[in-house]
Amino acid sequence: MDPRVALTQQLQALETVPDSYIVVSPELIILTASNAYLLNTLKRREELVGRYLFDAFPDNPAAPEANAVRNWRASLEQVIATGKPHQMALQHYDVLDPDRPGHFVERHWKPLNTPVFDDEGQLRYIIHSSVNVTEEVLSRRALRISQGREHDALAEAERERQRLSHLVMHAPAAICLLQGPDMIYELVNPRYQQLFPNRELLGKPLLEVAPALRNTLVWEQLQEVYRTGQTHQEQDMCIPIVRTTGAEPEDSYFNYTLQARYNEHQQVDAVYVFALEVTEQVKARQQVQALYQELDQANKHLTRVNADLDSFVYMAAHDLKGPINNLEGLIQALREALPTPLPPEGDLVLDMMQGAVVRFQRTLVQLNDVLQLHQAYDPAAPPVDLAAIVDDLRQDLLPALQQTGGVLEVDADACPLVAMPAKSLRSLLYNLLSNAIKYRHPDRPPHVRLNCSTHDGFWHLTVQDNGLGLDASQQASLFALFRRFHNHVEGSGLGLYTVKKIVENLGGRVEVQSELGVGSTFSVYIPN
Repeated sequence: MDPRVALTQQLQALETVPDSYIVVSPELIILTASNAYLLNTLKRREELVGRYLFDAFPDNPAAPEANAVRNWRASLEQVIATGKPHQMALQHYDVLDPDRPGHFVERHWKPLNTPVFDDEGQLRYIIHSSVNVTEEVLSRRALRISQGREHDALAEAERERQRLSHLVMHAPAAICLLQGPDMIYELVNPRYQQLFPNRELLGKPLLEVAPALRNTLVWEQLQEVYRTGQTHQEQDMCIPIVRTTGAEPEDSYFNYTLQARYNEHQQVDAVYVFALEVTEQVKARQQVQALYQELDQANKHLTRVNADLDSFVYMAAHDLKGPINNLEGLIQALREALPTPLPPEGDLVLDMMQGAVVRFQRTLVQLNDVLQLHQAYDPAAPPVDLAAIVDDLRQDLLPALQQTGGVLEVDADACPLVAMPAKSLRSLLYNLLSNAIKYRHPDRPPHVRLNCSTHDGFWHLTVQDNGLGLDASQQASLFALFRRFHNHVEGSGLGLYTVKKIVENLGGRVEVQSELGVGSTFSVYIPN
């Protein structure tokens, strides 16, 4: 086999393995990467292949202590020099955030660099396998932080128990005591003082310190508590705060409790204020809500785009039929109008024109089939009798079975009824069964087995054959629209795409296991 073809097949096989791999040349040019590696690094394969490794994965300037590029380069150079694998230590190597240019997403890895040689002992490429242990590292970090916080909290609790008389002054909340109907500051703890840095509060009326509170709901609540003695609580209240003299008020958000203080005559003489500033949390929620709104708008836009695409397909599949048929008629009229016999080159040109028209007509029919597939889903359709559908299909497939000497075995007793539209079930089974016969192995008659069982809330339909089979690279793109791998039989490339779309419309999935030259097994899972 051509070494380049062999290399290409090896790289394609690595792309679908479940582990996280990236493959680089001895010159550190990226050759390919597995799907798992792309998922872990937030990359697309076309962004990586052909690029210099460290251009695609630069250092995070915000984490210079990680020395990520330097460590990886040193390991690769060691592998190239010694020809031996090198297990790297735990690495902090962040990846670029595709949604925020210039920003990085934290990642931690356990990497291993392994050389691969050709038959002549020359280094062909290096496989960099890496286990993403970010969650484990972050969990350990969170545990340390949590343990540290727990330790601090216990120490703080012990200190607070030792100085109960100073509870208010050491509380984490902003606390003050406002005396009389004018709400004059009688007590202010340090946290409250931080709201008004470098300003004297004690002995001054609240409205002198914060005149923006006049005629606001906060002022009315303070007055109401002073008059009635009833405690009042508020969440996420927006209060304009002038934090420095001469500055404009800043909208700040607080959770607070207003509680009356009684004198020796059981009369309210002051109001306690216990407040926690939650400005950052509220603004963060507002940002999340804004993002949700943007996402909703994006979804609505996508819906409109999909509708436009359906309209385009409809136009292409229907509105172009007339002009194409007219063109076919014109070609026929031209053939009849020209003198006979035509020179060979004239016949050739007319045949080429007629062939182009036929191919265009076939494409329009296929587009119409795709459009109908997108519009055919009916979630309210009643369950159908699987055995009846299979018996009907057996009659349709009988000529092909007799012509090839094929055998169709059916075991569907476990699924008397299947909850999907009859038309969809028939189309699904016909495509799978006819493919099993159509793509038979030339050295043996087709032997096809259809089985149905129930498993974990799904109907499990399997179609197994002993036909040509598929290699790994073919399986990766098997269900793509208009994708064909064999040209020795008629086909449009719509069959397996139709199967996949039908199953996905029902909330299910389709899988394939195949071995080249041995056969294939298609497994369809439909929710029951």
